[in-house]
Amino acid sequence: MGRTVGYQGLHGLIGVAVCAAILIPIVPSSGISKDVGWDPEYEIEVPSGQEITFLEIIRGEDSAVGTAIRYRFLAPAIGRPHQMVEFSQAEEDMSVICQDYILPRIDEVSDELPDQIIVVLSDRPVEHGVMAPEATQFFEAYRPVDGECVWEGF
Repeated sequence: MGRTVGYQGLHGLIGVAVCAAILIPIVPSSGISKDVGWDPEYEIEVPSGQEITFLEIIRGEDSAVGTAIRYRFLAPAIGRPHQMVEFSQAEEDMSVICQDYILPRIDEVSDELPDQIIVVLSDRPVEHGVMAPEATQFFEAYRPVDGECVWEGF
């Protein structure tokens, strides 16, 4: 079961690499749980200035590197056809979200540090695991190491 992602990138090779990597299946473990206890009043500030809204946390996933926790956010500015935030800008935003927003709070949603943190930006709500070709979604993966989010390309 692969993931289909609507993507308009600045560089064709990056777009192909990102899309191809996202098609790698991630099989959820039986321990998936979705948390909605994120404070909806908390404003997420990112370098691009785009509006980011928390959607959900999915924890207990198995990934190629071990356990993963997925943080999903709504980011309408990445949507087509009037895309205001390109992937290169959203990529920096996702790094900031991981480092400044997720890592300091990860112990609130997980008893142990996951092997991988996946940050997902979507221009519209999309059910996790459901193909939505009309949606624009960007994904980045990070490994938590010594209080830092270390980027791991898919």
